[in-house]
Order: sequence, then C-alpha cells, then structure tokens
Amino acid sequence: MNDLGLLSDFSLFLKEKKEQGIKIIAFLAHDNIPEELLDAAGFFPLRLIFGGNDDLMNASHDYLPPSTCAFAQTCIGLFSIKPSQFQFLDLIDYFIISNHCVSDICASEIISKYNNIPRLNFYVPYINSKNSSHYYKLELSELKHKLEEIISKEIDDGSILNSIKKYNTFKKKILEVNSLEILGSLKLKIIQKAILFGPDFLSELENSLEQLRINPPKKDNNSKDVLMTGCSIFINDYLIDLIEEGGANIVFFDTWIGNHYYSQIIDDALINSIKDPLDIFIHKFRENKNSDHSVPNFLENKLTLIENFYRKYKQKTGKELGIINHVIKFCDHISLMSSYLKERLQKKGIKVLNLERDYSRANRGQLSTRIEAFLEMM
Repeated sequence: MNDLGLLSDFSLFLKEKKEQGIKIIAFLAHDNIPEELLDAAGFFPLRLIFGGNDDLMNASHDYLPPSTCAFAQTCIGLFSIKPSQFQFLDLIDYFIISNHCVSDICASEIISKYNNIPRLNFYVPYINSKNSSHYYKLELSELKHKLEEIISKEIDDGSILNSIKKYNTFKKKILEVNSLEILGSLKLKIIQKAILFGPDFLSELENSLEQLRINPPKKDNNSKDVLMTGCSIFINDYLIDLIEEGGANIVFFDTWIGNHYYSQIIDDALINSIKDPLDIFIHKFRENKNSDHSVPNFLENKLTLIENFYRKYKQKTGKELGIINHVIKFCDHISLMSSYLKERLQKKGIKVLNLERDYSRANRGQLSTRIEAFLEMM
C-alpha cells in the first residue's frame, strides 16, 4: 500500500503536538503497554507500526545480525536512515524498552542508545498468575513514578480514569470497522491510521464509518475470503496488495494491528467500580486472552478463536474461509508454533498457509506464487 499521504499527515500531526508542548513516547508495536497511563501523564504514545524493505533491513546489520526478526531490523533501519517521510522520528522524547521478545529488547535498546533517546524500562510478565499480576502492578507503579518525575507533578486517578474511558470508546469504534463488509486493504488502512493517531482520530473515524455505511464500496464477491493470523501487516508493507491481487480478501485480522488491539475493551461498570485505576490495567492484562504472551495456553486460545470465527463465518456466508498464518522471518515465538497451528486446523478441515517472509522486494514473485497456489487449493 502507498502510505506516503498518511505519513505526511502524521508528521504534521506530531509537529503540532510538539508545538503544544506535548512530549512523545515511542515503543515497538506489541500489546500490554499501558498507553492510557502515558496519555494521562500528558504524553503522546507512538506505536512503531511501520514495515520495511531491503534498505531498512540492511541498515540494521551494523548493530544486529541478519538472523534478527525482520520487523526489529526495520525499526533500527528507520532510525539509522530516517527516510524523508519518517523525519518525525526526530521528534521522539522517550523510548520504552519492553520485553515482548528478545528482538524487541535488542532493537529498542539500540534505538535508544545510538539515537540518544532517554529510555524508560517497562517489563511485562510472561505468565498470567496471581504473582505475575502483583509484579505487573509494581511495574505500572514504577512507570507512573518515572512519568511523574518527568512532568514534575502527580498523575491523579481522575486523569487515568478519563484516559481509560477515552481509549475504551476509541477501541469500541475501531471494533465497528472490523464488522464492515469492505476490502481488507481498506479496513486495514483505517485500523492502521486509527492506532497510529490514537483517540485524536475518533471524529474522523466516526465520519468514515458513517460514509462507509451510507455508501459501501463495491467488493468482488468472487474473491476467496481469508483470515490473517500471526504477525501484523505494518504500514508501508506490500503484502496485502499481493493477497488481493491474487484474488483473496482478508476479512479478519487476528494480529497486533487488529483484533489483539481493539478487543481489549473494558466493561464500563467495572471501570467505575474499581478504586485504584492501576487495577484496571491488571484486569486488562489478565483478560488479554489474544496476546501471544502473558497467558497460559495461548496457542489453544488462538486456535479456539480461529475455529469459532471459521464456523460462524461459514454458517453466515456459506463460504469456506482460508487461514494465512503470516510469519515474519526470525520471529521465533510465531514461527515455533506455526506447524502445530497448521496441523491442528487442518484436522478440522480448515485450509492453512504458513507464509514466512521478510521485507525483501525480491521475494514478491515467490510470495505471489505461493498465495495464488493456496487460493487455487481453496
């Protein structure tokens, strides 16, 4: 997808934030980072959700070997090269170092160190238990304290609650996008922009939803429908174009930029009943069943979600649904489970393509061939 217009708009948006005295905190794109707490402290949370190409990946090899996750390579490359459309990265004030995976930690530490961006550490437990919840609250309290030191004032409970409610409303609206019967590329473009701009995008998001309901764009009814799981399709990635050119349409994104994000909606009654707002983050952490970390039996939860969606979709439409498991090269915790995921779903009669790739432009032809062969099989 050509995202030059989006990146240009976002650059102007961040410059306006800086002119208003708002500091920017960046972090790699995974879940369990409490963006509501950052917002309550008066910061703008910037998720790095940008895909790459050969140049960006190669630029990272001075710091990490090519056997590192291609997304992590791209993030380092973006800061090393800073292509013209990414000059807004110079506006970042702080960088959160978190522990979603080893590649995330390495990439975040390199970006912080070699670009002189002050780091904030925030570690998330990998096991969802009573003890891990206590540990996670300690991390939340420590992050809150560090943010208060930066802004030289206390972050009051009312501000945190307001931010939680704001993001709750925002995610509910993104969830409505997911239900639209439109091309996956259009759906993804809206979701990507929403996650990038955050709740500031709410008004535009509501207008887009209204227009799409009044005048829905025509969709090819002969296309093969697929669910995408595994790694996200990030901004500036060409993969969704290849999938649609091959004759498929993605109807559901079971990824970080997709269901993992906007499914984390908290019940309003619960928000109003909990006294300490940090306990709301604990609740969200414990209920985050779609995360590929921090829950026992994650793979079983993922498979149940996919199987249920497949069954309901077939009942509703009468159409088969294929599964594309997108594996970014050297993303270990996605690739390690890909064989089991495929075997388990195929036993249920569900067709699966494990699509492993990096961002190399030379791979387009090979990827197209594999996608088209899979769709023919459907």
